[in-house]
Amino acid sequence: MWWLMAKFIGGVYRLGLKPVLFRFDPEVVHDRFTKNGELLGKQAWMRSVVTRLFRYDHPKLNQTIAGILFTNPVGLSAGFDKDGRLVNILPAVGFGYSQVGTVTKQAYQGNPKPRLYRLPKSHGIVVNYGLKNDGVEAIVARLRKRQSAQPFPISISIGKTNCRATASMTGGVEDYKAGLAAVVDSGMGDFYTINISCPNTFGGEPFTNGSDLEQLLQQLEKVADKPMFLKMPINLPWPEFKQLLEVAIKYGVTGVVIGNLNKNREDPAIKDVIPANIKGSVSGKPTWRLSNELINKTYQEYGKDLVIIGVGGIFSAQDAYEKIKRGASLVQLITGMIFQGPQLVGEINFGLVKLLERDGYRNISEAIGAYHR
Repeated sequence: MWWLMAKFIGGVYRLGLKPVLFRFDPEVVHDRFTKNGELLGKQAWMRSVVTRLFRYDHPKLNQTIAGILFTNPVGLSAGFDKDGRLVNILPAVGFGYSQVGTVTKQAYQGNPKPRLYRLPKSHGIVVNYGLKNDGVEAIVARLRKRQSAQPFPISISIGKTNCRATASMTGGVEDYKAGLAAVVDSGMGDFYTINISCPNTFGGEPFTNGSDLEQLLQQLEKVADKPMFLKMPINLPWPEFKQLLEVAIKYGVTGVVIGNLNKNREDPAIKDVIPANIKGSVSGKPTWRLSNELINKTYQEYGKDLVIIGVGGIFSAQDAYEKIKRGASLVQLITGMIFQGPQLVGEINFGLVKLLERDGYRNISEAIGAYHR
């Protein structure tokens, strides 16, 4: 019965609602969905209705990672719930956890518009928000009002404020540290994600080389009191990526999120023509191959040292399962939900259970890294 309802909702979304939504500016649509989701999350009866329609639970999907219970492996990636407005409704939609942010020490109004541009043929989106957010103090104050009747881990993604003052090494490190310290002092979040790879900020990505990352982590490890992950770039050659992993392990980082947006507009996975005035980097299917290759190599060499969260191009249960078998313990998505519909989260969890049963696994943890055994 649940599966039939999910198929119906998905069909209505893809055939009826999406063609209408895709006629409007994507940022306007995103803001409207955020506002509606925030309203739905404020009432227990509304959350209950959404749960019945969208959420799918099964004990095969439960796992404990870094001491945190995840009821399923599918999370909302950073960049959608920028200001922590959706944490009440996301469990009802079916997510097993969420990333809030990326938050920064100071508020930032975002890069000039347009900041989102759809790529229908590529199943991707050009993103150029530039870490738009309300600032860490306002966001943690909002998270204190969170209502949740079930286990739902939250990771707070932390970046450096998008401004000239943080473009220097010293300024950037101090800003990251101050942002993380504010989150730690608030007590909010079950784990932290340090976003070192946003490509759309002032001064670029100064911490995506080993020596600079070491300077950053030397300071952040003094502050962090919970598991810490790094949000990784996906356009680095493996030797440079590997150097970042070794620095992460040296400083006790729990895991890595692989990964961020695709900066290479010449990637053959990008099938749409991107107008010259559209700035930013690409999410969705154009990140699929790069993400998967890095998950493979990271698990093969560092699977015993780092937890991997797989992100990029997940549009189905099979897509999520592919990343898990390559070595991801958890996965995250945004773009797949935009193209397929909000019922996708439950469909993925339902499909994962079927795939686990097909392959004879008692729990999803047994499938992690299956390709390498």
